[in-house]
Amino acid sequence: MTPYLQISGLTKRYGSIVALRDVDFSIEQGSVLAVLGPNGAGKSTLFGCLLGLTRATSGQILKRGAAITDSDLVRVGYVPERISLYPQRSVSDNAAFFAALRGQPVACAELELERVGLGTVRERKVRQLSKGMLQRLGLAIALCGKPELLVLDEPFNGLDPALLESLQAILEEEHGRGATLLISTHTMSAVEPLATHAAVLLQGSLTAFGTIEQLRQETGSYGSLESMYNQIARTCRRTEEVLQ
Repeated sequence: MTPYLQISGLTKRYGSIVALRDVDFSIEQGSVLAVLGPNGAGKSTLFGCLLGLTRATSGQILKRGAAITDSDLVRVGYVPERISLYPQRSVSDNAAFFAALRGQPVACAELELERVGLGTVRERKVRQLSKGMLQRLGLAIALCGKPELLVLDEPFNGLDPALLESLQAILEEEHGRGATLLISTHTMSAVEPLATHAAVLLQGSLTAFGTIEQLRQETGSYGSLESMYNQIARTCRRTEEVLQ
């Protein structure tokens, strides 16, 4: 069976710096993949290559066995870590503009604003929004048109506990309708209730990948997702020390 997404030999170099090194994994449609790793591990670079924002040095990314096209990307919702919007325009104007770029009507944008809890501030200028509100606006834009793939780069930053719970509920709804989710985060407790799979990137290399249950069995760590990640990171460091 052809996987929904297949990443093979993905490498990205910036001069002498290797941001990604021979990354290989595949996921099925409807998976929720937690992409874990410290700052500089290659998580955002991986997303950039997937979305066509960054050209890989080598390797390939396939969707259902074929190269990803512009028409495929229209069905992708993306929330970057740093959201760039028009600060002097209103919440509603920004949502409508970016929804239109994806071929979605204003009504869709307004519906998603309500869904993420921004309906009451739709006329507020974007420059007046808190970081948490900006995150929610980015998510509302990404959700327009019911994307089949959601790519979220640190979506839980700046959210208080109530908003975090609301976002988790929305992502669970998206998963329930069959969307595939790729989520990078340092807030592992937030992604843990959602994740079906995890990928651990360390210094540009994929050091662990599998279902949450597979990784727990392999590491012998049956506690939290964060404790499992820490076990993988420690094992990787010990291996590097032995090789040196």
